[in-house]
Amino acid sequence: MSEPNPDFDTVHPSGHILFRSCRSGYMYSLALTEAAMDTDAATLAQGILLTAEVSYLKALMEVRREIVAAGHTPSAEVPTDRDLDAAIDKLLAHELPGRHSGR
Repeated sequence: MSEPNPDFDTVHPSGHILFRSCRSGYMYSLALTEAAMDTDAATLAQGILLTAEVSYLKALMEVRREIVAAGHTPSAEVPTDRDLDAAIDKLLAHELPGRHSGR
């Protein structure tokens, strides 16, 4: 298994979810704080997926840069900086309310 690259680490805005990816976007690990478990399952799952997507896209941006540096043109299937920016915006808008917070 590849080692994680800290440049690809992504933390949910709440600080309660950390997703680590390896080269090419392979998942290395997922860490949740105890407070993350205080939200409903659907909201937590969405937070994990959004955090994972940003980490994955950060890793793929490295691959994209390598393709371009080698003098090649990435296929349309390789995500772009715009895709990463859109994923970051979605992640930043996500909240992990507690079940007992009244929200």
